[in-house]
Amino acid sequence: MSTMEVRPATIEDVPRIAPWTRDTFDWGDYVADRIPVWLEEPESHTLVCAEGDEVIGLVNVVMLSPTEAWLEGARVHPEHRRRGIGSLMNQTGLDWAKEQGARVARLATEEGNAPARRQVESMGYRMVSTWAYAELNPLQRKPIAGASRLQPAPSADIDAAWMSWLSGDLSRAGREMTAIGWRWRTATPDDLREAVREQRFWQSPAGWVILGHTERTVAASGWLATTPYAAPDLLEDMAATGRETGLETIALRVPWTPWMVEALTRAGAEPEPVCIYAIGL
Repeated sequence: MSTMEVRPATIEDVPRIAPWTRDTFDWGDYVADRIPVWLEEPESHTLVCAEGDEVIGLVNVVMLSPTEAWLEGARVHPEHRRRGIGSLMNQTGLDWAKEQGARVARLATEEGNAPARRQVESMGYRMVSTWAYAELNPLQRKPIAGASRLQPAPSADIDAAWMSWLSGDLSRAGREMTAIGWRWRTATPDDLREAVREQRFWQSPAGWVILGHTERTVAASGWLATTPYAAPDLLEDMAATGRETGLETIALRVPWTPWMVEALTRAGAEPEPVCIYAIGL
């Protein structure tokens, strides 16, 4: 009988993983396409669980800061579940992260994915924050009178934007984190400085937002500073800018607060809750 082995992934593992991850969700899965990207990231450590020539488990661990790790893409072959493979791979990933200096590891799961939530809670994770994922479709919305166009925010705005965010509801609800794609870590003023350098830091009378292209017609944001009163205007300003620049989609990841969810809904989005879990190392 073959022995299970957790080892670093290689590009040759992709065709062994793709068949059994193709239908993970209703819409499919992303991991087979992401593995080559993860393998090229110096901060990532992609692990597989192999039994003989068969690959039956997967997880990627990435260091997002010197003390923060992120786990993603955790999968177990459907025919090999309930054998402790998920827990084994999680612990192996956490051990590696701790060796790199991580003091905390986080991961995300959909609020409605009860089996996944039970599993991560059984491994010692606790939910620390709920975020909303929502998409604005600027080209499908009628212009709103009075909407302003986002303007590049200067470096002189960094302190004001940071203090506005740090003292606001979004910072508290989001546990002072920022979303970088589908990865979350603690935000710092350096995120704003980098956004200024890369021309991704924007402002309007309603607040500030880090917003950058992920594709030619798609932009994403995981950090914004606004207030309950101004949030609808900031979203409209983002939509107005999107229409002028030909954006089809603005993907937003923002902490789940009642007023932010209401503003997103009024803007035509359908917010979906995402749970962020953490474990101390």
